[in-house]
Amino acid sequence: MYIYNYRLFDRYRRHAASFAVLGDTGKKWRPKTYKQELWGCKVSFGFPAVKLSDYGKKWNSLRADKNPFAVVVMAHLLTQKTAGDHDRRGE
Repeated sequence: MYIYNYRLFDRYRRHAASFAVLGDTGKKWRPKTYKQELWGCKVSFGFPAVKLSDYGKKWNSLRADKNPFAVVVMAHLLTQKTAGDHDRRGE
């Protein structure tokens, strides 16, 4: 995350907002910072993150949402629900 952010600045000389969209199934893994330290030199980079699995409880809201990304989130949630069950993937 940090590397992409500083490379954008290095290339375009403009600051970019970075945020993470997490598609994993882990409940506890929610990174929000990158930190590096070597010989007293410190780098700290913070970023907001959204976990797609959090939207599983908001299915009706996703269905009603006009934003096309809502459909992407729904598709992702369904693929997680049917992981390893190839017969149900076609439903």
